[in-house]
Amino acid sequence: MNLNNGLAMLATATIMLCSSLPALAAGELLVLPTSTRVLHAQEQTIKVRNDGDAPLYLAINLAQVSNPGLVPEHKLMLRDLPHPGMLATPEKLVLGPNQSREIHLKSLEEPEQEALYRLYITPVNAFSVTDAPQERIAAPMSFAVGYGVLVRHLPAPERQKNSWTYRCDNNQIALSNTGNVRLRLSEMQLLPGGHSPQSAIGLFPGMPQRFNASKITMNVDDQPVTVSCS
Repeated sequence: MNLNNGLAMLATATIMLCSSLPALAAGELLVLPTSTRVLHAQEQTIKVRNDGDAPLYLAINLAQVSNPGLVPEHKLMLRDLPHPGMLATPEKLVLGPNQSREIHLKSLEEPEQEALYRLYITPVNAFSVTDAPQERIAAPMSFAVGYGVLVRHLPAPERQKNSWTYRCDNNQIALSNTGNVRLRLSEMQLLPGGHSPQSAIGLFPGMPQRFNASKITMNVDDQPVTVSCS
């Protein structure tokens, strides 16, 4: 048998072996909505559903974004916050095939200004290594693909304030939110050069953002405005 024939037979055997293996059942997670708002004295729910044909074991964790609107995000898990403003229950869920459940978001106190959270819903699959050599450490392995639901924790509607300002500084324009809820900046054009961010930007209270421009045209909460330092 020559080398080419041997390789061909090996490839054929590999294909036959793979095709003979049974398909593994798997859960398929669906989460709705993928973003929500929570006001004080109000409870919101997130619906989770398993559209797959195997059980799903879900870990549920809530984290607060400490620098909302900036990239990359910095997050603090709820257990690391001295005074968390929100709670998510339950912390774990088991979903059978075609089963749905709800995750509840509850405001613990009314925020002075908008706070941003990420609710992480992660399928957890663990496989224990039982036949490892004694001199090696057997440890569970896990692989998970989940959702990070965006949660805006807002002051009461009558206390929400929308205002902003800008400042010129060393060939840059600094935009600052002087209200207490997020402002949405869209269709931004930075001049000179005509550069524009690829997507809308969230401008949050206490989180100014700087842009290399002498003039900016944009929509602030869908209202067209222009700022100029020239």
